[in-house]
Amino acid sequence: MLDGLHRHLRAVTRPDVAGDVPALLRSAGRAARAAVGADHSVVCVQGDPAHLPRGRLYLVDGEGFLDVDVPPRLAARAGGALAERDLDVPGLASPAPHALVVPLGDGTPGTLVLTRATAFSADEEEAAGVLGLSLGLAVQSALLTVSERTAAGRASRGALLERVTGLLQTSATTAEITERIPPAVVEVLDCLSSSLYVVDGDELVGQAHPPLPEPVRTRLQRVDRAADTPMSEAVRTGRPVVLTSAEIPRYRDLAGLDPERIGVALVVPLAGRDELVLGTLTVNWAERSPLEHTDLDLFAAVAAQLAVALERAQLLDAERSSRAALSRSHEALGRLARDLQRGLLPQRLPHRAGLDVATRYAPALAGSEIGGDWYDAVGDGSDGSDVALIIGDVQGHSTRAAGLMGQVRTAVRAYVSEGHDPSAALERTNRLLVDLDAGRFATCCLVRLDTATGVLTVASAGHNAPLVVDDAGFRELAVDPGPPLGVDHGAVYPATRYRLLGRSVLVLHTDGVVEVLGEGSDEGERALHDTLRTVAGRATTADELATTVMAAIPHELTDDAALLVATFAGADVGRLDASLWLPPDIRAVSTAREFLRDRLTAWSTDELLDEAELVLSELVTNALVHTDGGAGLALRFDGADRRLRIAVEDSSTRSPHGRDAPPDALGGRGLSIVDAVADAWGVDVGQAGKTVWADLAVESD
Repeated sequence: MLDGLHRHLRAVTRPDVAGDVPALLRSAGRAARAAVGADHSVVCVQGDPAHLPRGRLYLVDGEGFLDVDVPPRLAARAGGALAERDLDVPGLASPAPHALVVPLGDGTPGTLVLTRATAFSADEEEAAGVLGLSLGLAVQSALLTVSERTAAGRASRGALLERVTGLLQTSATTAEITERIPPAVVEVLDCLSSSLYVVDGDELVGQAHPPLPEPVRTRLQRVDRAADTPMSEAVRTGRPVVLTSAEIPRYRDLAGLDPERIGVALVVPLAGRDELVLGTLTVNWAERSPLEHTDLDLFAAVAAQLAVALERAQLLDAERSSRAALSRSHEALGRLARDLQRGLLPQRLPHRAGLDVATRYAPALAGSEIGGDWYDAVGDGSDGSDVALIIGDVQGHSTRAAGLMGQVRTAVRAYVSEGHDPSAALERTNRLLVDLDAGRFATCCLVRLDTATGVLTVASAGHNAPLVVDDAGFRELAVDPGPPLGVDHGAVYPATRYRLLGRSVLVLHTDGVVEVLGEGSDEGERALHDTLRTVAGRATTADELATTVMAAIPHELTDDAALLVATFAGADVGRLDASLWLPPDIRAVSTAREFLRDRLTAWSTDELLDEAELVLSELVTNALVHTDGGAGLALRFDGADRRLRIAVEDSSTRSPHGRDAPPDALGGRGLSIVDAVADAWGVDVGQAGKTVWADLAVESD
């Protein structure tokens, strides 16, 4: 609504309507209707027939003037806007269900009528009062201009009014008015000096001409008449003050000039709406007989124009000040939000040999609300080799979202630090978030990297999949995501394992990096993928990669964006070992096979899985069936030779022997199978038992 009032103010102060009452009413009628969302506007003005056609003007919707008499219910009345129901308004096809009848202010015989099918709110009624007052003041100004133009014969009066009017039309601020008017008065009237004061609290502040080193400032005496200055008296009484040479010496302050040089002084109050005096205009002559009534009329007209202009300027000054304060508040809120966001994010990231991690957070360009994006990295391996890389996004933008983000991030970090794998960490965090009943959900992607082997374990709660560039090229890791955190108390989050091949880059990101509001994420994803394909293979740091990725975002950020980039030098391609003790129970064969599958997946040797399971089953079965006690299973993968050894140790020193089994026999073929499948096998006998081993080679492409 403030914008509507501002547009109306511009409409009634346009230079092309100054002194043209019909044009003023057309412009004001349209702007008033738009300002409060009225269906129709009617402006009625009555005045001197010398200045108005037939002594009256009646305008409907800013378009056509009607030659009608103003009905009594539309006549001007004292006070603010008056609400009417079912009002008959000439020029409208039917009675108005709701209408506001607004007087145009004291001194302006006229009415602004606004109609609508629905009732006006209290704020709209108050705004309508302001519209009527500003239009009334503008009509007064226009009528004064008309009157001035009809008296062109009085050269000095016409010249001054014209000069002041022209200056006021191009003076938008109080400072511009106080700076421009005194020189114009001195030039046109050829007087000694002039000053324009504006009431500022308990002081009068203004500018004088000839100019003084500092702005004029004098104490405003509202009670102590003995200490009155001419300016204080004019403000207090609201009447002009005329001083002769005999009276001037008792005043010490007349625009900073020596009172002995002044022969006659005139101080005119600038009375605005409700007769509130906004300031004074002072004119000083060196030698002149006492002023005549025509001079007082002249300055009354000038004062009226100045009052209108000052009210307008003060309104604009207040608006600018409010906008500036609002802008500063938004900036301060934005800084606070960014500081809070940074405070909730980790200040330090773990360091591991061969692993470099960099992060970025960028708030949305529009708005200052804090978001719920976060990233984290936690060292969680007992041997110091594991690192958990985490990224997530809490729904919404608010301090609540940010607070919840801090809770979720802390929960994930705590569960990871306790040693839970990614699946379990997300499941526990999800149950916690559901129990909090926060009314919001969060997405999260949790990646555990074993820096000793290069194995990734990935679990996702409805989040974007990780991106990897390694010796196998660019790929988006296929993840089986569970639902967002906080949605389903019993949700599960399956883990998927991958192995990084050679020097690798891992990228985790939130939606803001790729998504454009209302347009989706296709363009952003293509740009991100192209950037990684182009630069990830080069020898560069994680920090440089993160900077490049953020700089390559092709769209303005309509959402907060969080990014985590990790560069990994690659796992040691030497020997990888794993072992497991098996109890003396034939069911332990199943446990051994599961252990084998887990390790081969982690070592990226899945192509050996079928043959290795067959060999392992035979070796473990022999050890558990034909010996006393349990058995020890040892797996060794030689990365250089690409060879897997499966070794089973038992407590018997008796070497196994192969035998020819008849076709219908249920057993007896174990070593024959091992011999057929393995590249090599053998038995190592020691004092405490023996070890049966078999080697399987990974065939090169």
